[in-house]
Amino acid sequence: MERPEPNRNYKFVGQSASQRWDFLSMPYLFERAGLDLDSPGVVFEGSSRTYGELRDASRRIANGLVGLGLEELDRVAILAVNRLEFIEIEVGIAAARAIMVPLNWRLREGELANLLRRSQAKAIFVDERFLPTILALRRSGEVPELRTIITIDDGVADLSYEELLRSSSNERPTRTGQLDDPHEIIFTSGTTGQPKGVVWTNGSVLWNSIQQIVDFQLGPQSSTHVVIDLYYIGGRHDFTWGILQQGGTVHIERSSGFDAGETLRYVADHQITHVLWVPTMLYDIFRLPNLEDFDLSALKMIMCGGQPVSAATTSRAQEVFPTTDFIQVYGLTEGGGTVTFVPPQDAHRKPGSAGKASMHAEIRLEALDGSEVAPGGDGEILVRAPSVTAGYWDDPEMTDEMIVDGWLHTGDMGRFDDEGYLYISGRKGDMIISGGMNIFPSEIEAVLREHATVSDAAVVGLPDEKWGEIVCAVVEAAPGSIVDERAIIDYCTERLASYKKPRSVKVIDELPRTPSGKLKKFLLREQFSNQEPSLELSSMTERLSHRTVVGDGAARQSQHLDPPSSAQEKND
Repeated sequence: MERPEPNRNYKFVGQSASQRWDFLSMPYLFERAGLDLDSPGVVFEGSSRTYGELRDASRRIANGLVGLGLEELDRVAILAVNRLEFIEIEVGIAAARAIMVPLNWRLREGELANLLRRSQAKAIFVDERFLPTILALRRSGEVPELRTIITIDDGVADLSYEELLRSSSNERPTRTGQLDDPHEIIFTSGTTGQPKGVVWTNGSVLWNSIQQIVDFQLGPQSSTHVVIDLYYIGGRHDFTWGILQQGGTVHIERSSGFDAGETLRYVADHQITHVLWVPTMLYDIFRLPNLEDFDLSALKMIMCGGQPVSAATTSRAQEVFPTTDFIQVYGLTEGGGTVTFVPPQDAHRKPGSAGKASMHAEIRLEALDGSEVAPGGDGEILVRAPSVTAGYWDDPEMTDEMIVDGWLHTGDMGRFDDEGYLYISGRKGDMIISGGMNIFPSEIEAVLREHATVSDAAVVGLPDEKWGEIVCAVVEAAPGSIVDERAIIDYCTERLASYKKPRSVKVIDELPRTPSGKLKKFLLREQFSNQEPSLELSSMTERLSHRTVVGDGAARQSQHLDPPSSAQEKND
């Protein structure tokens, strides 16, 4: 029997079913009754904003944008490194019922122009260091929709941030947002190439926060230390907005590279309770010789995500932080910050697992023919949750392809064990088919990372006339180590089925990554398949050098990429 369509005009006690919650939007979090206006909401390099100051600033920003002629649902970009004003700008844009477009500050001029054109941004808040680029783009006519440039620091633009605040009213804005209004367009970090514009609504943000409040027991006494860029999903949508919704405190670190020692010192000195660290950060922390010097007794939870975490990494984290809950999560820009997580009580029992579905989320695994996959089998991960994206900006075809009957097709592969715990196998597009056998890189990468001479690893499939694809391991050498290709292959042969072992080993100084730590494997495939390199790859390989790789009794030469100009940029 066909299910009837719901009556959207149905009245319940005289009120539309949707109107009861439609008024909820991001500004509500700073306007709600009972908020302690004197409590610190955001801390940055010794300065802070109380909730009262955040409310005042966000109101002034909203009223100022309206006064500049910004229409409802116009797009407003922000191009800035982590800083004190970021959160109040975000809420101010929402209070004007506009749509925020956070931009990756590492992008080049042409890449920024592309995203500004695609979003048709009418205004932009910009750091002084990026101001010349934005001014040049507008003068060139490459961003015709961009009318207003607001510099957050000093510098000659249409308006300064301080001028906007001083000239605008701090009365509560009159525009009223709705739950399903687009809140922001997050352009994906491009693990497959061209960034996609993922739309988060007010509801997406609020539901994602509510999930984390319940799952991770966040409250007014909770605090987090944000070391990931705020333009990215992990910077604002893992702990940050959940803690702000509860009246806790968010400590923001400047975007200047991850320093393991300084990070632990800050967490200890400020008694931080919750942190998000991606695996590459954990590896740096594990190498510290003086871990016992830091008092981390207040640290309740370490969230780890961005890529599958091996059982060895999980065990090491539990050993280093015995009084802290270590949880692996699975999340994605399209689905929410934490779609699944491992409950702390199961972390020891299920190392390497991404856990079970978060509160209000559902997951299932689907085979290529659309059937549901039984436990033990690999399938594509599908997600259904209120935190799932409303779709891709200005791309209805992609939206219809990725979201079918309410289920988001993530493009990630995974399997359930017999207790329903999820294990991530890797990206659907990263699966290697060699001689008709399906090979998932994450299993091989976990083995490689356990080798004493390997700091980190990525596995890709390279074209081969006989086998279709062959397994290629691309590794970073551990400090002071020399990678022996034959020894690495033999090590994998002892621990994996023969068809899974790498046929070649390449050594590079830095694996290309997104800000969340996800590997950009398409760059590695291009590099080592002798294909015409992409613009991004070309910019990374302007200076090629060679490293000696010892194997088969002779010195081998293997191309590697020069390291980025700063430690932070290794997560590009």
